[in-house]
Amino acid sequence: MPYNKKITLFAILLAFVVIVFGAYVRLTDAGLGCPDWPGCYGFFGVPESSESLSEVEKTFPGQVVESGKAWREMIHRYIASTLGFLILVLFGLSLLQRKKHSEHTSIRLPFYLLMLVAFQGLLGMWTVTLKVHPVIVSAHLIGGLSTLSLLFYYYKKLNTVNAVIERLNGFVVLGFCFLIIQILLGGWTSTNYAALGCPDLPFCYGQMWPDNMDFKTGFLSWQPFGENYEGGLLSPPARTAIHFTHRLGAVVAFFFLGGIGLKYLKDNHQAVKSAAKYFLAALIIQLTIGVVMVWTSINLSLATAHNAFAAILLLSFINLLYSIKYRQ
Repeated sequence: MPYNKKITLFAILLAFVVIVFGAYVRLTDAGLGCPDWPGCYGFFGVPESSESLSEVEKTFPGQVVESGKAWREMIHRYIASTLGFLILVLFGLSLLQRKKHSEHTSIRLPFYLLMLVAFQGLLGMWTVTLKVHPVIVSAHLIGGLSTLSLLFYYYKKLNTVNAVIERLNGFVVLGFCFLIIQILLGGWTSTNYAALGCPDLPFCYGQMWPDNMDFKTGFLSWQPFGENYEGGLLSPPARTAIHFTHRLGAVVAFFFLGGIGLKYLKDNHQAVKSAAKYFLAALIIQLTIGVVMVWTSINLSLATAHNAFAAILLLSFINLLYSIKYRQ
């Protein structure tokens, strides 16, 4: 079991790195730095020698190898592949644990993780082959956050003994739904390059409710496969609608989730109180980063940090939920 804990903890850290580095790849327009998959222009690494580049000219006519973007994309794939291998190891260890100690030992979580990371691999491939289609990239982002969340939950389960299980109230469950919706909106904003859909704050184009929004195109119109979506293809009114919706969601989520955090900050159980503190800190930092991002016209470091704190905020809320449900 100690090996399970150590490997799971390392996998959590690696999953976090995959998410943050993946955001950096996307924000630097390096998602198509390698136009094929799993290699890069037909090579395991980035082609840089004159012989390799000559081969690229024959195989990918008209394509220009941008070494920096290609390496960022390949490094992301290498890290993600390592994470997949670790999850496979975790599944193998859980099978051994079940065989040696008890047939009742659950292997569901490791199995779900293995299936999820396998599907993530497919989404990674489709992200490239379908030229960063917003639906595929959004699904890939959500899959990464789901993998991180399941790993974190699995780690908490491995460290839980003699816990008193309590029922979660509907208020907290609704808060979790709000958080998921807001993360989905954030992913849709990012993958459609709508982060500057409203370039000012607290207003949007100087208006409380901008009159140039196209919600139908932003949320309901299907974007066909085959186009290159790097940089985004939606019209400015559609991007404004996406951004404004995400902004409204942030306000609602901040007050609703903040209320949950403040409620459990007064809890008698120390673990719950500590979890509430961490969650409130992550919530405030995430909102602050979002505000400053707009004021600085999407600084790259801040945009990457915004993605990182979305993951931290999710984990901190799961930690709060777990502390409420399993009181040791």
